[in-house]
Amino acid sequence: MNSFGERLQDCFRFSLNGKAPPLNSDVIVALEIYARWLSKGAPRGVKLTGAGYPKQDFKPQRSPDYTRGKEVYVNHCASCHGPDGAGQQIAGRNVFPPLWGSQSFNWGAGMHQLDNAAAFIKANMPLNLSSVLSDQEAWDVAMYMNAHERPQDPRYTGNVTTTRAKYHNTPMSLYGTIVNGWLLGSRPAQ
Repeated sequence: MNSFGERLQDCFRFSLNGKAPPLNSDVIVALEIYARWLSKGAPRGVKLTGAGYPKQDFKPQRSPDYTRGKEVYVNHCASCHGPDGAGQQIAGRNVFPPLWGSQSFNWGAGMHQLDNAAAFIKANMPLNLSSVLSDQEAWDVAMYMNAHERPQDPRYTGNVTTTRAKYHNTPMSLYGTIVNGWLLGSRPAQ
């Protein structure tokens, strides 16, 4: 079982595709203190109303589809995240995060899992218009988004097939599968 500090480190390593600060660093300690302050007065062992996003029994009616997902992306996502998934920056800071490519989250992040991405998209996207997309559209656009290269999983073994077997052996991960004629995870993100 990981400590909260280790979970924070994983956010840096996977979701932010960066280098994790040491456990006893000012950054990790400050985040732990802030989280404790945020939870002050909250009941323990109980999921708070509004926390997270619904995933249970959130299944697509049809298999997620790249082509349908591309259409959803063009119509609902590209205006913020860009036609190439690179996001948008102002003064060198992300205002809309990249969804694929060299600056996005890496293959180890939870968002690369189709079910996580679809549930997050359904509950939160498009910005300020959540629940505009149907369940199927959320799954389709998650498929499209995750069918692009991104930075390698930090746990990469030197072989995509071995890494998939060890860390991504689930139908919810496209890592190590062939999509549009190439093996995802086998070439550098552009």
